[in-house]
Amino acid sequence: MTPDTRPLPLPPPRAGRSLDSLAHVAAHIDRHLDAPLDTAELAALAGLSRHHFQRMFRACFGTTVQGYVTWRRLRRATELLADARLPVLEVALAVGYESAQALAKAMRRELDTTPTAARAGAGLRWQRLFDAAGGAQQQPTGLRPRLMELPALPVLTAAGHGIEGGEMRTAAAQAYGELMPALTRAGLMSKVRGYLALIPELPDGPDDPDCRFLGGVMFDAPPHLQDPLRGSLHWHELPAGGYAVFRHEGRCCDLHHLWAAIYRDWLPATRYALRDVPSFEVYVDAPNVRVDEGLRVDIHVPVH
Repeated sequence: MTPDTRPLPLPPPRAGRSLDSLAHVAAHIDRHLDAPLDTAELAALAGLSRHHFQRMFRACFGTTVQGYVTWRRLRRATELLADARLPVLEVALAVGYESAQALAKAMRRELDTTPTAARAGAGLRWQRLFDAAGGAQQQPTGLRPRLMELPALPVLTAAGHGIEGGEMRTAAAQAYGELMPALTRAGLMSKVRGYLALIPELPDGPDDPDCRFLGGVMFDAPPHLQDPLRGSLHWHELPAGGYAVFRHEGRCCDLHHLWAAIYRDWLPATRYALRDVPSFEVYVDAPNVRVDEGLRVDIHVPVH
């Protein structure tokens, strides 16, 4: 089945709407630093799915949602600590920490300092919060996607875990190490349409052992499986609809720069809006291509 690659019809202009929603969320965070700030609730406030909200937020602010919340809490805490009359416990409660000890622990972990040192005027290393999220953003060139209309496609995935140094080679090896033998045993290799990857939740920085990676294969129609699925094998369906497709050619560790530019630069400047389905990556070459030889990946962003 060949995808329809005709241009999608243009909806009314939406430039700036996504950035306005993020600004609204940022203002909400500042007004409610003393309350729980859940990522799912902030995504709903922005009118975005959690998946798209996390990617867009990180692309625009240079850190994760909870990393930004931590930064604003600690920033406000240091302002309040300048008033020597305020007990540390009162400061902690005002910015969402349950105790003076919890605030002190957060300041040691994130800023390598203490409330006492901050109150005395010690210099604070704010950049640590943003360096932990992946470092400075780079601007890829050529943000000119192909616009495609895809049918619904069945996908069989397996899971791997962990990102190290900004790369998910180990997680990908885990996922495909489970998936490929299962396909071979079932005699399904000849029916595979293509290989893809989904990352359900964004990693918490360049080193995150819990980040999930779903490696998968696409089919034109659901194949018949005689044996039940085992391990982490799971069926999904890629929803039909329009996708903006961006080609990455280069090192695997540079792929996140293109992701950031799509959500930070391309999407707010276009007339397209995100559909409430996940983005995904399709490998142009087989997924076992050596990373140091270069990687060709098509990022599919669902739009309408």
